[in-house]
Order: sequence, then structure tokens, then C-alpha cells
Amino acid sequence: MLTTFELMDFVKSYLEKQSYSPTLLDQPHPDLSICLAIPCYDEPDLVRTLQTIWDCKRPQKAVEVMVVLNSSENAPAKSIIQNLTSLSEGIEWAKYHHDQKLRFHFLNKTNLPKKFAGVGLARKIGMDEAVWHFSQVNNPKGIIAGFDADSLCDTNYLIEIERHFLQHLKSDGASIYFEHPISGIEFSDSIYERIIQYELHLRYMNQALRYVSHPHAFHTVGSSFAVRMDAYVKQGGMNKRQAGEDFYFLQKIISLENYTEINSTRVIPSPRESDRVPFGTGAAMRLLQSNEEVELKTYSLKSYIDLKSFFDEIPNLYETNKKIIENYHEGLPYPLKTFLSENQFINQLASIQSNVSSPETFRDRFFRWFNAFKVIKYLNYYHTEKCEKQNVSAEAGNLLSLMEKIPPKGAKDLLEVYRTLDRKGI
Repeated sequence: MLTTFELMDFVKSYLEKQSYSPTLLDQPHPDLSICLAIPCYDEPDLVRTLQTIWDCKRPQKAVEVMVVLNSSENAPAKSIIQNLTSLSEGIEWAKYHHDQKLRFHFLNKTNLPKKFAGVGLARKIGMDEAVWHFSQVNNPKGIIAGFDADSLCDTNYLIEIERHFLQHLKSDGASIYFEHPISGIEFSDSIYERIIQYELHLRYMNQALRYVSHPHAFHTVGSSFAVRMDAYVKQGGMNKRQAGEDFYFLQKIISLENYTEINSTRVIPSPRESDRVPFGTGAAMRLLQSNEEVELKTYSLKSYIDLKSFFDEIPNLYETNKKIIENYHEGLPYPLKTFLSENQFINQLASIQSNVSSPETFRDRFFRWFNAFKVIKYLNYYHTEKCEKQNVSAEAGNLLSLMEKIPPKGAKDLLEVYRTLDRKGI
């Protein structure tokens, strides 16, 4: 366990070696407790997002918001112009919206290297800026929250983040409950129909992961998470991926084994389509809008059931010899057996066995190896080798039946059931 002095020295080293050039904004509030990092690229409604944060009830301690307007060296002129417009509007709005508990900062990062420019680098810039601010007030336990420039939130968003981390002092990070808008007049009926399917897909995957008893079953949405500064630095900070940065980063935080959920408030991400990233919500919506198929496809429930039969045996492999493990491996269903072979399952298990001293640490080490990233690789492998993906409503209904719940008909009603399960932490 590092002392506060040693930890802050570690933070200093991170800022010098791994951070992306902190801008060194105004001296932070001495009572700073929460920083929001918001990447912003070609966003026409930034002020609306800032307003939803401003409308939040104030927590006990201070909050600062880092808005990172970013563009690459090859960004189109219209996007650069929109960034400049958003920057001007944001600065003007902030002149009349600041108090002792909440301040807004704007970082204009242009001509970023095209190799790295994107949402990952933008999040990193904002989160590294938060690290610098927390270092100035000697607060290694400060909270850095991810948010998006087209998202909204409930008015208790800030106070619930603060309350959660005060009640869970050992928590390194947390996923925050989210709901896309699924009705209204702001978007077309087609967009609402598609986002219902996409969110159902996300929640089905999360509940399926819980059904198979994987300990890392958490949502990893870029607009809906928070981490402590010391955990952020310990795990090397945000990556520069141009898509999926939230998933890969949060897997590192989750691996620390002290990850939690905040289900007492709500983030409202935008359901609009986007051509800025190759995958994620915006990209999925773009693909769905252009796809002639009626319903979104997702991973089959059978692929999860095979995984469950495998995971259920993990406690029994703690002190099992290699010969028995080889026989067990041969009896696994295809293509799980071949996937494990290609991933050196027997050797990996032997290595884990030789480095643990209890069934509990064996299980922890095993799931650090077979983490959520490896689960996704397995699911993709399964649907390449054995079967096609299935309609999301059908598989979501089938999973509810396995959970001894009566599934409603229709994607929207199914989504409401899954939202309730997630919000209750089931």
C-alpha cells in the first residue's frame, strides 16, 4: 500500500511520462472532488450538454468540467468550423454559468496526429487534465467521470457519483446507469426503433454474462463511467484508440477487482447515427439505418450456455492434475474446445495453478485471463465457426425464460424488463 506521498510521486511520474501534454488550466478549487472529461468533435449542441450538468444538484465538494474540442490534422473544414462555433458558444455560456461548486474549462486541441486523433485521444486529454488538477490539490482519490458532448443526465447525477464513492471507499471505478431515449419527437420513429434494438443488445449481452457467472459483467459505455484518479494512473491512463476506447480502458479498471455500479442516477446518451467511429452506438445506428434486415442480430444464447457449462467447472479445476484437465478439455462442446486450444487453455491453467494459494485467488486469476475481452473473442469465433447470429428479441426473450421470467412480446417491452434488471443490479 503506497502512502499518499508515494502515490503523488507516482502521479507526477505519470504526468511527466504518459500524459498527453496537460494544458495547465486555472488553479483548481482546493476542495476539488469530481472532474468530468467530455470529448467534443463536430457537436452542434454542446451548450445543451453543458446546461444539463449545470442543472444538476450540487455535491458537497467542487466539480470541474474539461471539455476537449478536438480535430485531426486532416479534419474536414466543416468540422473545424463547427468546433470553433462550439468553442465560442461554450465560452460565452460559461461566463454566466459558474459557481464555487462547478466550473467549466475548454481545451481546443487542433491538428492532432491523424494516426491517433479520435475519441480515445480526446478522452485521454481530458482525463489527463483532471489528473493534473487533482495532483495540484493532493487528492489521489479524486473521481474522473466520462461523459459525451451529446449526452444528458438526471439532476442527481453529480450528488449520486459523490455519494457512491463515499459509501464505497475501496471502489476503483463504476459504471453509471444509462438509458437512450426511445420515444419522443426529437428523432424519427426509425431511430427510436433501432436504438431500442441496440440497447436491448447491450443489456442482453450484460445479463447473459451475468447468467454464465462471469464476475466482470459490467456495461462499458464512454458517457457512463467514473474512475478514481489513482486507479486511472495505476492502469496507465486512457488509451488512444479511435473506437472502443471505453471498453478496453474499463477492462483494465475492472481487473483491479473493485469495480462497482451506480444505478441511482441516469445518463441519457444520444441515439443518433454517426460516421466518426467504426463501431459503438453511433456506428451501430448508422449500420442499422442502412440495413434492410428487420431486426438487429446478436450472439446466440446457445453460445453463452456452452460458456456457462465451462465456467461452472472452474472451481473444480483448482487442484486438478494436467491429465484430468486434458480429458475435461476434450469433452467440451465445439467450438469452445477449439477456441480454448487456440488460446493455450491447458498451459494457461497450469500457470494460474502454480501462482495461486487458494480457490478464491485461482478464480480471480482465471477471470483476469478469460476476461470480458476474451469472451467477445470467443463469441465472435463461435459465430464464425458454428452458427449465425440471431434476432435480438428472440434471444433476449429466451434468456428471460432461462432466468424463470415471463418474457413480454416486442423489443420495447423486453428492453424495459432488461432495464429493470440492470437498475436493480440483478
